[in-house]
Amino acid sequence: MKPNDIPSLSYLGECFVQLELAKKGLKVFRLQGFTFDFLGKNGVKLEVKSALPSLNKSYKEKVNKTYEYKFWQFRITSEEQEQSDFFICVPFEKLDQPPLGYFIFPREFIKTLGKSNMVAIFESDINGYFKKVNKENKNQYLNKWDLIINFNK
Repeated sequence: MKPNDIPSLSYLGECFVQLELAKKGLKVFRLQGFTFDFLGKNGVKLEVKSALPSLNKSYKEKVNKTYEYKFWQFRITSEEQEQSDFFICVPFEKLDQPPLGYFIFPREFIKTLGKSNMVAIFESDINGYFKKVNKENKNQYLNKWDLIINFNK
């Protein structure tokens, strides 16, 4: 991957989200100059965040073993973005592969993040198994398109 490929990451995530919503029958409109990325025909405001994985290594002395796991970080960058109804976090393994899934977080979830405004998705969230390392099970938000589709019904 070349350094100049990174700016296309956010656009790539937005394209995949728009395609997924179209498959489910919801037309969304891309907005330029607004604080969120899409406005749905049903009035839903969507902010899309995309990320490539980071690797965390930790050495456990008791078992003399190094553990590695991937995680993805998504940051809400402005107070205006917090006005979106849903945040769709799109984790990619690589730019030339489809997303690993879509985490659809309601605004209320984002408000629980505190000052960090960062969501971290772990491999366990994607794979559906819960580890003690995670303080909450984000897997419940994986591919929950019905939250968006049924908005305002």
